[in-house]
Amino acid sequence: MDLSFITINHYNSRALQTCLQSIEDSAGKLSHEIIVVDNSAGDPDFIDLKKKFPRARYIANPQNVGFAVANNQGARKARGETLLFINPDAVLHEGAAERLLAFCKTHPDAGIAGPKVLNADGSLQYSCRNFPTLWSGLFNRYSLLTRLFPNNRFSADYLMLDFDHDSVKEVDWVSGCCMMIRKEVFRQIGGFDENYFLFNEDVDICRAAWNNGFKVVYCPTAQINHDISSSNSKTPARIVIQRHRGMSYYYKKHHSANVLKRFFVNAMVGLRCCSQLILNVFK
Repeated sequence: MDLSFITINHYNSRALQTCLQSIEDSAGKLSHEIIVVDNSAGDPDFIDLKKKFPRARYIANPQNVGFAVANNQGARKARGETLLFINPDAVLHEGAAERLLAFCKTHPDAGIAGPKVLNADGSLQYSCRNFPTLWSGLFNRYSLLTRLFPNNRFSADYLMLDFDHDSVKEVDWVSGCCMMIRKEVFRQIGGFDENYFLFNEDVDICRAAWNNGFKVVYCPTAQINHDISSSNSKTPARIVIQRHRGMSYYYKKHHSANVLKRFFVNAMVGLRCCSQLILNVFK
């Protein structure tokens, strides 16, 4: 089998229906399967989803086990030679899966490949980036400092704003909203680190690929739309906390040599988390 599509549902069955239809339309003549891991444990629309896509394979979890664990579950069941992880709020353009797979087959040194990602309105979503640094936490995509100083060099470097995003490029990491990984590479690097519940696991697995001698490549000939949540919308407190826990774990895992620096980073991550929780109250 050429390709296994793996996606996670968490009370998002309506959006997922559009995603699954785009998978069928994009897969073309590829031999493929769709694996849906349900983290909802009671999504009222999930029954209707299963009726509309009876050929998909479903894995039901009694509780939300997180993004990394659920994707690993799907990967273990996958029969395809290549895996494509895609968010339920993403929509593949026609032929996107075929183009991405063709690129991977002709570039065996590319362990992970990501498509060009567009927002719902068609504008560019900065889905390939440099690895985060100490400054990235202060000058990331949605931070207050980036909004106040949009042309600062830290944001430009992290988000690769000087890159046209229209050409193939080796990058540090690509967004987990849609990434293709050859199964042998996925197994060799150990899959997603299950210490991450949600967020940061995509950065981590791309770093693992590089550390094991595989390239991570941005491939704009394949395109998707990703309806990412607005930065102005209210984020559940649990998600905010889990995101920041992931940040602290990532730094500890990859930059833990200097204890004082790690203490400083944890303090800054904690302050950032608290500030976002406070801002949430006023959204």
